[in-house]
Amino acid sequence: MNRQWFVSIVQAAVITLTLAAICQELEKPKEERTWYGKIARIFPYDFRLPTGERLREAYWNPYGRILTPTVFGVGWAINFYALLEKLGIIEVDVSEESVLMPHPSSKEVLKEGQEGE
Repeated sequence: MNRQWFVSIVQAAVITLTLAAICQELEKPKEERTWYGKIARIFPYDFRLPTGERLREAYWNPYGRILTPTVFGVGWAINFYALLEKLGIIEVDVSEESVLMPHPSSKEVLKEGQEGE
């Protein structure tokens, strides 16, 4: 019984925040509507169509925080790259070489070029 009560409270909160975000955008003049922002300076919302870049930025960003603004809707997304890094499951290679030439195929091309000289 307690679990059902908690789920109902969360659902009501999400619906309320979604309606508040839509009302916040509709109160603006049409040319000023962006369809993304924050409610009460706390809860992020974004009702624009998701793009590949925004999906990557939210869910697999090596330079981001664990919780990032959601790609569509109200609330936050989980940046799995940052989470797995914090848990020690993946390691971040931040050497100068990895920054300048992050892809292994780039290294192979350069090695071949040096051997040919």
